[in-house]
Amino acid sequence: MEGDKKLNCWDFFQCTRSRHGARVDGTLCPVSLMTAYGGCNGGKDAGRSCWMVEGTYCTESKCGPADDRGGFVYKKDHCNTCAFKALVKKEEGVAFQEDRRSKFS
Repeated sequence: MEGDKKLNCWDFFQCTRSRHGARVDGTLCPVSLMTAYGGCNGGKDAGRSCWMVEGTYCTESKCGPADDRGGFVYKKDHCNTCAFKALVKKEEGVAFQEDRRSKFS
């Protein structure tokens, strides 16, 4: 995707809980606050590594009820079927970072 703007999760899902969005409604999602993840998979904050962040507000309806979908136990089983994660994996190829250890260890 060289030269193209890579989508972050808030762009892909048209989320209004990112501090980077055109319109912000409700509590900010921790994905947009995780500056330590900046650049991971080519994203802004954790915008292209949301599966690594607990407490997210994923808007994909199949991700389940709000009280479950942001927890790591739920994410472990369900983020691997997410269309956004699949897109990031495809775009990043061999440079794809699955988890924090691949960048921060």
